[in-house]
Amino acid sequence: MELSVIGTFLGYVVVSSFTPGPGNLLALNNVTSYGLKKSRNIILGICCGYGIVQFLCTLALYIVNRHISSVLFMLKYIGGAYICFLALHIMLSKKSEDVSVKSPSFKSGCLLQLVNVKIYFYIITLITTYFIPNFPTITGLTLAGIGVVAVGCSAIITWALVGVGLKNFFNKYYRIINVVMGVFLLYCAWDIIRSN
Repeated sequence: MELSVIGTFLGYVVVSSFTPGPGNLLALNNVTSYGLKKSRNIILGICCGYGIVQFLCTLALYIVNRHISSVLFMLKYIGGAYICFLALHIMLSKKSEDVSVKSPSFKSGCLLQLVNVKIYFYIITLITTYFIPNFPTITGLTLAGIGVVAVGCSAIITWALVGVGLKNFFNKYYRIINVVMGVFLLYCAWDIIRSN
């Protein structure tokens, strides 16, 4: 993997994992509502769901890559377009105080990730753009996937542990943080599309 690709890969993973998303906000909301001890099950469910989605996407795209590699070439452009959309969405988004929680259970955390479209696009983009071109074996894809799940779970746990402090920071500097993250994602998209 080239150095510039490593940089955009790490940037995309960190920005996408640590920006406010359904899993991060659910973890944050549960910890601030119920405390860390009572929120452990839902946090574990969110992380488990993340791993399940990573596994399913990796397996499906590995099979597709072995049989229809031209599809993956096109997915690079779809992934780049999605990152551009995500960047614009982040830069133009407005603060929302509405985070609803039914119960802090493992099942609700896991189910959230299984229907979280953002995580599917994120993982499919990573696999088609970064993993398959650089780690084409099932072992390489599995190890890369484990690393991404570790980063994603770290982000979820960070949101849970930092809790109100991080929420207050994001509220105070919301626009600046979103513009910086959006611009970086646009750079990531450009780098993906221009790469071989």
